[in-house]
Amino acid sequence: MGAISDEKSKVSLLQDVEYLTKILDDVLLHEGGEPLLDIVKQIRELSTKVRETEDNESQKQIKQTIKELDPGSRQNVIRAFAIHLHLLNIAEQNYRTRRRREYQAQDADIIQPGSLEAGVKQLFDNNVTPEQITELLEKLSLELIMTAHPTEATRRTILQIHKRIANLLTSWDYAVTRYSKKMIKERIANEITILWQTQEIRQNKPSVMKEVSNGLYYFDHVLFDVLPRVHDDLEDLLYEKYKQRWNIPSFLRFGSWIGGDRDGNPNVKATTTFETLKCHRELVLRKYNEALDTLKDRMSHSDSNVNVSDEILESIKKDQKELNENGWHKEDEVYRVKLSLMLKKLEYTANDDERGYQKSEELLADLYLIRESMKLHHPKSNPIKLLRKVIRQVDLFGFHLASLDIRNHSGEHESALKEVLKNVNITEDYSSLNEEDKVKTLIQILENPRPMISIYDEFSPETLEVIDTFRMIKRAQDTFGIRAIEVYLISMTSAVSDLLEVLVLAKEAGLYRVYPDGKVVSKIHVAPLLETIDDLKNGPGMIKQLFDIPLYRKHLEARGELQEVMLGYSDSSKDGGNITANWELYKAQQEIHEIASSYGVKLKYFHGRGGSLGRGGGSLYSSILSQPPITLGDGVKITEQGEVLSSRYLLEDIAYRSLEQATSTLMTSIVGINDQTANDPQPTKEEEEVM
Repeated sequence: MGAISDEKSKVSLLQDVEYLTKILDDVLLHEGGEPLLDIVKQIRELSTKVRETEDNESQKQIKQTIKELDPGSRQNVIRAFAIHLHLLNIAEQNYRTRRRREYQAQDADIIQPGSLEAGVKQLFDNNVTPEQITELLEKLSLELIMTAHPTEATRRTILQIHKRIANLLTSWDYAVTRYSKKMIKERIANEITILWQTQEIRQNKPSVMKEVSNGLYYFDHVLFDVLPRVHDDLEDLLYEKYKQRWNIPSFLRFGSWIGGDRDGNPNVKATTTFETLKCHRELVLRKYNEALDTLKDRMSHSDSNVNVSDEILESIKKDQKELNENGWHKEDEVYRVKLSLMLKKLEYTANDDERGYQKSEELLADLYLIRESMKLHHPKSNPIKLLRKVIRQVDLFGFHLASLDIRNHSGEHESALKEVLKNVNITEDYSSLNEEDKVKTLIQILENPRPMISIYDEFSPETLEVIDTFRMIKRAQDTFGIRAIEVYLISMTSAVSDLLEVLVLAKEAGLYRVYPDGKVVSKIHVAPLLETIDDLKNGPGMIKQLFDIPLYRKHLEARGELQEVMLGYSDSSKDGGNITANWELYKAQQEIHEIASSYGVKLKYFHGRGGSLGRGGGSLYSSILSQPPITLGDGVKITEQGEVLSSRYLLEDIAYRSLEQATSTLMTSIVGINDQTANDPQPTKEEEEVM
């Protein structure tokens, strides 16, 4: 039955390709006449021949035909093929979503490989116990970080056209009448015509805030709904297999570098980062407003027909008094009254009014009140999924939407501290100190609660910007929540002092403090970025030296005994070549993990992969499979480069498929039963020596 489905899908894919190609040809005929269409068809046929027969004469003929074209015609031919390739990608995406539908339409014992369902079945079939599932869920953590990238020049306008064509192609699968098919074909033709007549790439480099807006598009239109779905589906699938319901932690999150990465974009300033976080909050509050409004429309229960909890009635009275609002015009519709009051508080939150929610946990608490009250009258076996979804959204996105990582070059911190330390007469030239003296000086500063920097001090613009960045982080955590900024990444980390310098700057901003009794409070993770082959080789020794410092161990204790380490795939590949880089990356992960384990420290690796294969790119699940299995249990973090965002997260079904594959792979790899890793044993000691 699975084979029949494969054949059907491949036939349907070819039909989609032919269908879109025919519509494109009609558009080309209209836009460029028969000369353009004839040239495109000729090159298309010759290219097919070259691919199928490797005919050199046809290859030469293609080159000669293109060479003889005038510049205007050549440009049109190039555009025609570019659009054709985009349409083929859309057809392939439709094939992938159709395959998923076909699997779901088959018998229960025919499951799509790599799906959440397949992962849960694999756990069950391998006798993973409920106790082990609980332990697995505690370890399960996958964080995906969006980055901006200069090679992603496609405009959002073009991506939106692609999405509309993809949705229309999906609609074609369900069309049954001649009229509906005719309308879909006309609409696709119009979209392709508009695509032809629209400037495809940006004429100017986008501003930082434009890049932020482009990244937020994926949250607004896809991720805000897809991420809760992955969590909820996993909960339901585990219940179906084990007949036990787990409270699934929010293990799958998205973060961002866009607006926070000053090493990658010198136009990112402290003010830019704070504006970015404001945009994050504006979007997430708007999405909550829409979600609560929908809930209010659905939850029309009357207290004359159902029993509600005393707690929710008390909370309504309290809100009505504090807000001076009744909420809803029908007092018996208790949930509508409560949700109306919650919407009012969200409005106040958006306006920074003290009557609003001060933190997302307060909104979550109100949603929990509704959920607990619902248990008194609603069937437990069939919870209201929309309420569960909104609760998950608030738990996932808070009031910050996505955690923003801050990244800067280690040299920037050293230069700033050189100026600061000279200003307070600690050392005349910090940069000239050897590593041992630098570490000694920095530890003494960290142990001293007295600040070094006054608001009246004058520094160079570069140093002031570094100081303002740390002050901004403190303000951002106070304004948007502690999860708004949690990690500070240090590019080109080569020594222990590179990390301690960041802690000193964090101390000056109130993000780090040592109390007289020795207790340490730290509100930021400090993460080294190991980029070159030498960095990877020296990384284990540096981490051990760092963990041997008692003060740093107290910092780790304050951060939940978690150390994050970022690995650079692109730069290491450029530095040593792909084979050397990947081996050194693999080896460094194992060695650093062993060191961390010996100190009782959890280690989260942040894999800085590029979009292309040469820069460490590939599918999400293959990225997870390529890691040493022992490193997966403390959490995995991976970059999602700007140039691949549209291919993975433009369409909901494609986004879901990518995320479920990653989740299924991570789950089975953590417990050691992944089929692919089982057939690919870890290198032996002899093989390691050969490498």
